[in-house]
Amino acid sequence: MKKNKILPICATLLVILGLWISLIPFSRPLPGGGIFSFESTPEVSCRSPIFGTFTEDSPSYEVYVNPKPKIGDPTISKSINCSSRATFRFVFGISIFLIGISLLIYLQRNKKWKT
Repeated sequence: MKKNKILPICATLLVILGLWISLIPFSRPLPGGGIFSFESTPEVSCRSPIFGTFTEDSPSYEVYVNPKPKIGDPTISKSINCSSRATFRFVFGISIFLIGISLLIYLQRNKKWKT
């Protein structure tokens, strides 16, 4: 691969990565009553960061109070605020996207990658 083709490929990957971070829905662990494990602590499915940034995104789930749940164990309702994490992901993704777009525009104007 030629050296002059690496920058456009990296810029394109930055654009794709920035869009992926800022648009794709994400999940995070919901705190339960004990040490984290996927058996006793479910994941919260947050919406896309672009929606969580501009609207309130607080999914609520039933979680077990005890770390190793059995049928009939008490549960409590917990909700997680996804808006702060969504705002971070949205700003971070858009920043990476803008860096990639700026690099592509710079390379296009200087025609360094067309030779």
